Amino acid sequence: MNELFTQKYEDEEWVEDEYPWKQFRRKGYGFIYIKNPHYLVDDDDREYLIRKPTLKERREIVVNTVIVCNGRTFKVHSLAQRLAVSDRTVQTILRQLEKDGLIEIIPKFDTDGKQKGNAYKYIGPPCEFYGTGLTLKDLYDITQDVGFRDWAWKTHGFNHDQNWHNIYPLCKAKFERRMARKEYLEENGLPLVVPENIKYLVLRYCYWKGETKRVKGHYLYSQDRTTKLTLEPLNRTETVKIFGITLYAEIAGTKDNPQVTIIDADTNKQLTVFTWFDENILIGDLDIDEKHVEQVFILGDFTTK
Repeated sequence: MNELFTQKYEDEEWVEDEYPWKQFRRKGYGFIYIKNPHYLVDDDDREYLIRKPTLKERREIVVNTVIVCNGRTFKVHSLAQRLAVSDRTVQTILRQLEKDGLIEIIPKFDTDGKQKGNAYKYIGPPCEFYGTGLTLKDLYDITQDVGFRDWAWKTHGFNHDQNWHNIYPLCKAKFERRMARKEYLEENGLPLVVPENIKYLVLRYCYWKGETKRVKGHYLYSQDRTTKLTLEPLNRTETVKIFGITLYAEIAGTKDNPQVTIIDADTNKQLTVFTWFDENILIGDLDIDEKHVEQVFILGDFTTK
């Protein structure tokens, strides 16, 4: 990782005591637990592998379950268990899909006229599979990495208490998932569509001023902050001020894949473009004199809330 990042965080030991496969197995909450076939092999202590679909991914899986069933009746409770959510959650998704004109819900009755369930039929645009084709099989197939989230938020944190904290594990985990999804989409000839309903670009930034070589214990000034930019409406420009530095954020792209171009307001020079499918790191350095340096580190993180 870059110099500023490692300088600020290298002295803090990352204690791996909150990993989700070591926690009590959650009942529901969308966490899928899959028995790890490599448990206790080659120092792999993960008894279970976890995956958690986003709301958008879960909706796609439900649609494709309807396509696979091809108008036949299926038990909502069984699908809910496979998705590790409540029956009501799946029922809500099905009702919304019906409202959106993607499926038809057909009541089924026994010979006495008593309803015994529903059949579900796909009536949306003709396709083999809807969207990017995510199915229950993909969700449970650990040999196929399509970028499902595989961490719990409790595992990582970003604190604002005037101290430096190691956010590298979270950055790495999220970046690896994004790259896996990008590879999956490109390999299948699919457009780059973000698999969650992102609404904001959060800029997490660090400012540091101090001695160039003797970093630890010799800060002249250091601070970390967060700024949140709303992604809608698209095709607009926001002004962002970070410790006296003025930047323009040009918000463009599409709803499924927004892009934010960062421009230096003083020189009108493009510095970088943040997208969900990239690492999104920007570093600025300014040598004050032979011994001191001023640095700004910006991490762009696309979020749903």
